[in-house]
Amino acid sequence: MLRIKDPKVSIPFYEKNFGMKLVHKYDFPQWKFSVYFLESQRKGFVNPQFGPESEKYLWSMRGTTLELTHNHGSESDDNCKFWNGNTGGDASGDLKADTPAFRGFGHVAFNTDDVYAASEELEKNGVKFQKKPDEGRMKGLAFALDPDGYWLELVKRQKDVFDPVAEKYNLSQTMLRVKDGPKSVAFYRDVLGMTLLRQMDFQQWGFSLYFLAHVTEQELKDAFSLLPAEERKEHGDKLDPLKPSSITKVLWQPCLELTYNHGTEKDPNFNVHDGNAEPQGFGHLGFLVDDLEASCKAMEDMGVQFKKKPADGNMRNLAFAYDPDRYWIELVQRGCNFEGVAAKI
Repeated sequence: MLRIKDPKVSIPFYEKNFGMKLVHKYDFPQWKFSVYFLESQRKGFVNPQFGPESEKYLWSMRGTTLELTHNHGSESDDNCKFWNGNTGGDASGDLKADTPAFRGFGHVAFNTDDVYAASEELEKNGVKFQKKPDEGRMKGLAFALDPDGYWLELVKRQKDVFDPVAEKYNLSQTMLRVKDGPKSVAFYRDVLGMTLLRQMDFQQWGFSLYFLAHVTEQELKDAFSLLPAEERKEHGDKLDPLKPSSITKVLWQPCLELTYNHGTEKDPNFNVHDGNAEPQGFGHLGFLVDDLEASCKAMEDMGVQFKKKPADGNMRNLAFAYDPDRYWIELVQRGCNFEGVAAKI
């Protein structure tokens, strides 16, 4: 979830430039905010009709949405600005700032067949860039900026897997910085059931990247079959997350990317910024669960702490847990609805 200033600007931005579709929205006039859910959809998919059908689809889908939260009135507040996740006390150069002391959320990403062509087209459409493909040390990688200044990474995917016109982009990552990489991987794998797809250790630069996703065995098998032959030969019968692969470039559904700077786990003063204290921007990750009460109980038994349990507050269909860095993890009852709480569409 990302906080935005003006949905009349942000929604068309993601629809026009990245081909996303607005799946559903909620208005909560009593609390003066609205939430919008956008999805990268496959070719030929028809959006359900807005209302009960779209709500049912949202809370039963296999896919992933980008949730945007709008606090009413922020669009007319000249002082309203959200933290993009990349400025802070631990940054350098132009990104150095007094607060927060340590950064947390970094970016969301979209895969596309040709980063250079995509960047050129986006720039012609008025999209601003933090980094163009030929800038910096990492050539072929770009970072566009959304209307609120959030970084949108553009990553080259494997060609001939997706339709280059109807499926020009797919939402591919959410990146979070973490204090203790192995500890966070264990949480998302063992508590939330994600699969570690790729681990990249850069000992020379002192950091590691971990890519996790919710995939079934069949989905992983199908994705593995799309890898280049030389990669499949190197891995053998199944994917080895410690070996190089382009697995994240053949998946339609996004991954959770965790960035871990070696040694921060030993620093008692190091704590990532969760995005919910000031300065605000990123809000949370969300997961659907089949049985909210049972899931929360199981997580509590595993030592997970909660910000909100299902019985707390007015929204009984959801809970908020903390991950090891105290990022908020929303848990939503699959198939739920918010009738009587949200305004009717």
